[in-house]
Amino acid sequence: MDGNLALGAVELTVADLGRSVEYYTRDIGLRLLDRGEDGARLGVPERAFVVLRERPGAGPPPSSGSGLSHFAPQVPTAADLARFVRHYTARHTEFQLTDHVVARSCYVVDPDGHCVEVTSARPREEWRWQDGRPVLVADPLAMTDFSGEPGWELPFEGLPAGTELGHVQLKVTDPELAATEPFYCDLLGFAVEGRLGTMFLAVGVVEHRALLVFTNRFSPAGGEPAPEDSAHLVGVDLVLPEAADVRELAGRLSAAGYPHELAADVLRVRDPSGNLLRFTGGGLLPVL
Repeated sequence: MDGNLALGAVELTVADLGRSVEYYTRDIGLRLLDRGEDGARLGVPERAFVVLRERPGAGPPPSSGSGLSHFAPQVPTAADLARFVRHYTARHTEFQLTDHVVARSCYVVDPDGHCVEVTSARPREEWRWQDGRPVLVADPLAMTDFSGEPGWELPFEGLPAGTELGHVQLKVTDPELAATEPFYCDLLGFAVEGRLGTMFLAVGVVEHRALLVFTNRFSPAGGEPAPEDSAHLVGVDLVLPEAADVRELAGRLSAAGYPHELAADVLRVRDPSGNLLRFTGGGLLPVL
């Protein structure tokens, strides 16, 4: 897989577009980049993180089955995360503060049940290592772990322009990740960047940087994709440098006999659990 591959946006369905746009702009601090009749694109200037599609009456996503576990905007500094934590916790009582050693995070849930992890990376000298890879941990944090950051008390003015989409975690349904790892690593060409038993797998294209994380902890015995009438993951966009890179990847899938669709230089392929990936080249964006 090309080392310049980047995450695009995650596309989600929501029951009430106006309600969701208000939540993501006011509470999360994203900017509204574009809005259509039944959809909206949000992120930071020149960088979309999430596309919302309105499906009136959509219910919460099922806890089991494939789909989105969370997507993770990564702010530039620990102070940026501290300001977000102060802002969000003043408005909401439901959140989770977690130390992953490689990063610190605040997990929140939107009005439709979609999880967002706002995170900031820790300096590499603070990481813990095992067998040449960062250790995956999830230790609890307290508010006092953030209140000591310089600038904690400054006004929160939204996620800063330097924020990027750090990773997307997907729910998969294969026991022991027996189908997920060969698909993403052997077929698509990602490298393993982290592992926790047979429950979590992190992959990327740059050493010690995970772009996609997979977990089967929600469906250890298998499961189905979310129903169409629920608020659910539509797909994840991944951006390659050029359209030729997309066609080359499609050729690899064709040679392996793996089902996919290539149209107008957009490659659509579902992983073994049914999660849709859309590969584009040169920054092509889905139409609202």
